[in-house]
Amino acid sequence: MNPSELPSLSQAPSERHAPIPGWILGLGVILSFWAGGYLFFYSGGFRGDVYDAGQITWGPVSTGPVAPPDPKVIGKRLYTANCAQCHQATGLGQAGVYPPLAESEWVTGSKNRLIAILHKGIAGVIHVKGNVYNNNMPAWGDGAPVPLKDDQIAAILTYIRSDWGNNASPIQTDEVAAKRKALASMTNPWTEAGLLAIPDDSATPPPTSKPAATTPSSPTPTPPPTKK
Repeated sequence: MNPSELPSLSQAPSERHAPIPGWILGLGVILSFWAGGYLFFYSGGFRGDVYDAGQITWGPVSTGPVAPPDPKVIGKRLYTANCAQCHQATGLGQAGVYPPLAESEWVTGSKNRLIAILHKGIAGVIHVKGNVYNNNMPAWGDGAPVPLKDDQIAAILTYIRSDWGNNASPIQTDEVAAKRKALASMTNPWTEAGLLAIPDDSATPPPTSKPAATTPSSPTPTPPPTKK
């Protein structure tokens, strides 16, 4: 075909942007409002202390009674997230820097002292398993940047008292709550001397049972005198 015979164009070709359909814009606005509402109600304020493993469900949801989560399992997860960086996943700590928790007298000994440590932290020298450590441990109770709840502290302490060869009794939530209330006015971290001044409940002997009361025996009757 001869180029002179090609049809002439009234306008030179150019790129154009088609407008976004209105229904797509509307759908985006609806999804934005839905996402904002979902985060408002279910984000927990993006706090680090609202984790609740009991609310996690994977796979089919059982309609029967739900067993309460094992405090040791919850405690291990919380320990890994908050404590393992210093004390390590093995509980052996870091030599000369962070004391071990495995077979530590502070962990397996007095509940009162251990709970107090988690609430208010420690500053200065402390002796653990015959070694001296001079470092600071932050508080995890009231006054902490992200304070842990009573049940979370109880779960962590129950876990560390039962792992790495430790075999001590669990910590109950009400014990942690009572100590939180007792230490509400305390603003400074503990020192070793202050902790040792707390009564060692692990060394308290169990109450001795009283001897059973004996009933007095009736007097033996005296036989009448015999006649001669």
